[in-house]
Amino acid sequence: MRSSFSPTRNRSARPLRGERIRLALVAGLVLSLLAAAALRAAHLQIVQAPRLQERARRQHQRQIEILPTRGPILDRNGRELALSVPGWSLFADPSVLLADPEAVARVGEILGWSADRLRRRLERGGARFAWIKRGLSPSEVRALRRADVPGTGLAREPQRFYPKRSLAGQVLGFVGADGQGLGGLEYRFDSVLRGRQRRVLATRDARGRLMLPDAPDPLAASGGSLVLTLDETIQHIAEEELARAVKASDARGGVAVVVEPSTGEILALAQVPAFNPNALGRSRPADRKVRAAVDVFEPGSTLKALFVGLLLDRRLARPDERVFCENGAWQVHGRTIHDHKPHGWLTVEEILRVSSNIGVAKLSERLPPEELYRGYRAFGFGEPTGVELSGESRGLLPEPRRWSLMTPKTLAYGQGIGATALQVTGAFAALANGGLRMRLRLVREVRAPDGSVVERYEPQAVGRVISEATARRLTRILEGVVSPEGTAPRALVPGFRVAGKTGTAWKVEGGRYNPRKVWASFVGYVPSRAPQLVILAAVDEPRKGSRYGGMVAGPVFREIARRALAYLGVAPEAVASARPAEAVPAPSRRKTGAVAEPGVMPDCRGLTMRAALRLLSRAGVAGRVRFLGTGWAAQQDPAPGTRLGPDTTCTVVFRPPFGS
Repeated sequence: MRSSFSPTRNRSARPLRGERIRLALVAGLVLSLLAAAALRAAHLQIVQAPRLQERARRQHQRQIEILPTRGPILDRNGRELALSVPGWSLFADPSVLLADPEAVARVGEILGWSADRLRRRLERGGARFAWIKRGLSPSEVRALRRADVPGTGLAREPQRFYPKRSLAGQVLGFVGADGQGLGGLEYRFDSVLRGRQRRVLATRDARGRLMLPDAPDPLAASGGSLVLTLDETIQHIAEEELARAVKASDARGGVAVVVEPSTGEILALAQVPAFNPNALGRSRPADRKVRAAVDVFEPGSTLKALFVGLLLDRRLARPDERVFCENGAWQVHGRTIHDHKPHGWLTVEEILRVSSNIGVAKLSERLPPEELYRGYRAFGFGEPTGVELSGESRGLLPEPRRWSLMTPKTLAYGQGIGATALQVTGAFAALANGGLRMRLRLVREVRAPDGSVVERYEPQAVGRVISEATARRLTRILEGVVSPEGTAPRALVPGFRVAGKTGTAWKVEGGRYNPRKVWASFVGYVPSRAPQLVILAAVDEPRKGSRYGGMVAGPVFREIARRALAYLGVAPEAVASARPAEAVPAPSRRKTGAVAEPGVMPDCRGLTMRAALRLLSRAGVAGRVRFLGTGWAAQQDPAPGTRLGPDTTCTVVFRPPFGS
């Protein structure tokens, strides 16, 4: 019987089974690899995803801080003194830019920096991000865009701008590169003005350039605003007149303060040398401080008025009482007190009029030391005024237990005491306000970003210093200071009564007084019997011409008062008073027909209102002129011959002749 088994068929089946095994092994391996890849992918996508996404974001994106938009600072009439405008800042990826020395040199050349300075700036930043310069100029922005340097980028940020340049520069202060207030009101109210910090993403493109596709609008208001008590026009007048006096006397500098006595609001706070916050890098640190609040000096003879006020209020002296002034030299307690001119018998009123040191020194013996100390403290000396400025000085007023026998006498004529210009102005504002001292203020309102009022600062009385009756009597006495027999006839404002006092305070050097270095000052109020303005003018170390306060600072007071009263619309009084040689003469008729040059302020003085209007019309400026009063033109601002700008406002004051 034949078997059906075939040896050939069995031999071919064994290799086929081996191939199947090998295929199964390969398939298993492939499936294992695919499973491993799937598991790895799942691990990366699910478990490791957050970490990898953050790593990728760090490589291609970076979160950076953009300066917040600071709120504006406005004057009392809503005119902008500080605001934020669109600007650009330059940033870079140091790892990219530092790798290309030519790119570093190109950026440095555009900014006007050396390559070493730019490298140091980049090295101070992070590994992948660094600010290079904030607040670029338009020309720098254009050049950087043309250069298109890899690793750099431009960010749109708000930039602080002061449209009036140096006007009230020290008061406004300045901000740093990080947008933080560093001086003046910018520092004091930084938390109000600065607003919220904002963060945006910087993205790197294929060429390595950094971009800010989602940068916020820099003009979107994010900070609150301040409304000041300052008046832009009066501030400009004060700065202009003070600068003119400093230049004429070749002085180191000066300060001027204008205050509304009934409220304590500061209308002007001027200083020379000026400071432009837009050019911070070109200024000296000494020129950035508010000298009227920081610098302490001996007020000198201006304190005689306050001392006599204390005596009169306590009935320790009478205005007509006579005192022997020793013919100019008085030896007492081993010292000699001098007057600048010899005087014999003088009444108390005359002592103030001619500013006798000996007279007030003798009167000081009537006032106990503790009473004199309390009186000066009531006037505001020895403590800050509380004005909204950081770093205000408290001055120097020693306690009676530290006084010598000479101290009450020197304090009576303003030596041995240190005061700021704000303290002296505040004390005289109390006299002008009937003996009631008001707190000095620079800020009227704090507003939210939407313009709503967050806080309004109302006038605040500090306390009564002397009685109203004493203040009236003292005012009549101080009116004699600006008479021809007084020390400040050049402080007289034509058409107004003025009450005030001069000061010529020697500076101390090496423990001794130097008569060649003085503070020449005048402080007073006008119109004296219905005060609208208290004005202090002080010139530091006049080196040319006279050094007396009445000669140097008196004319500054007069011109600030004259122009400010015209601007405020205060009509002249019908009073006959002496006038300085350069004052405007009393109004009288003059013939018309004067030549008018287009765009130039003509001379309207002596004309009727109708004739002045015709003259101004021929000059093409009639629509910008304000008329005040009646009669004939007595004063005008600006002066004749002044070329007028498109926004200049002119004022002409009319009044009848005296005695009419």
